[in-house]
Amino acid sequence: MRRVGHRRDRSVLTTRSAATLHVTNGDGALYLLKKAGILGTHVAWRDALNEGPVPAGLSLEATSAVRAQYLAARGYGNPIKLIHEFEKRDALVRRAGEFDEVVLWFEHDLYDQLQLLQALTALEELDLEPGRVSVVQTDHYLAGMTVDEIFPLLPRRRNATPAIFKSARRTWERFTSGSAADLYAAAGEDAIGLPFLRAAMRRLCEEYPWLRDGLSRSQRQALYAAAQGRARPDELYARAQSREEAYFLGERVFAKILEDLAAGGGALLEEEEGTLVPTVLGRRVIAGDADWLDEHAIDRWIGGVHLVEESVTRWDDDTGVFVAATERGSRRRGTEARKDGGEDDAR
Repeated sequence: MRRVGHRRDRSVLTTRSAATLHVTNGDGALYLLKKAGILGTHVAWRDALNEGPVPAGLSLEATSAVRAQYLAARGYGNPIKLIHEFEKRDALVRRAGEFDEVVLWFEHDLYDQLQLLQALTALEELDLEPGRVSVVQTDHYLAGMTVDEIFPLLPRRRNATPAIFKSARRTWERFTSGSAADLYAAAGEDAIGLPFLRAAMRRLCEEYPWLRDGLSRSQRQALYAAAQGRARPDELYARAQSREEAYFLGERVFAKILEDLAAGGGALLEEEEGTLVPTVLGRRVIAGDADWLDEHAIDRWIGGVHLVEESVTRWDDDTGVFVAATERGSRRRGTEARKDGGEDDAR
């Protein structure tokens, strides 16, 4: 009898959700929602906002144009196809008022939390009636779930209240700001209705170059993964991600990190017998005897902050604060005095 009742409940839910717009992180989760019989229109966000420019003050469409240009330049796809995919996604979001409900399905990691912020901010602009937007948040990876695991999340969704929209907009504005201080403020503040956001913003702070060696946390984890011994790219990826509290990098983005570390005169990795191994400079950086940015000209975006050689804000993981370029010398000397070195310092 219990099994029959479960089928009946599922039938009612799928029927009611037919006029629903389901928004999720990527194709894996999108496929599972369809496989689970969760009816409606489905759209995947498909943008690693933790990497590359996300300037402040732009509309959803204008941001997408910037993102498409960046992703194409990084080799993540054909520029025409990328523009088309963003335009299709954004047009569907702008039509959200045509649906009875919009359900946002996102995970706890940095990749998802930034997408959730952008989606909530875009939907807030539509001024939909209360109760029309709801959120499913989970600390399990959606694409790795089974049909029986993902389906019960739908009836447990929560309404996106005005307080949630306000928290999302404030954090989005801080993320896209041209000041690292705003990101730091977001990393130190709990957000109403968004329980995973604070930790995600703290993790993003760690993507700034660190005071000790000029590497971001992701770059350091990639370098240390190569230093552990010869391995295939997928094994390096697994090693690096095992250090994460909530992994968020895809394999394609990780491959780009390896490329960056192996490029130019300040390369930290080099190919040897078909695998990547640390260079002499790479081993010095690992040992704490060199700073990568003394040998490598940085040109990176984190949200709305453009990190370039003459203006590099750094992250001091010992104290958990940002350090401006003008403060680096004194802070660096203090770090060296405290440093006990070794690979175990990496996260």
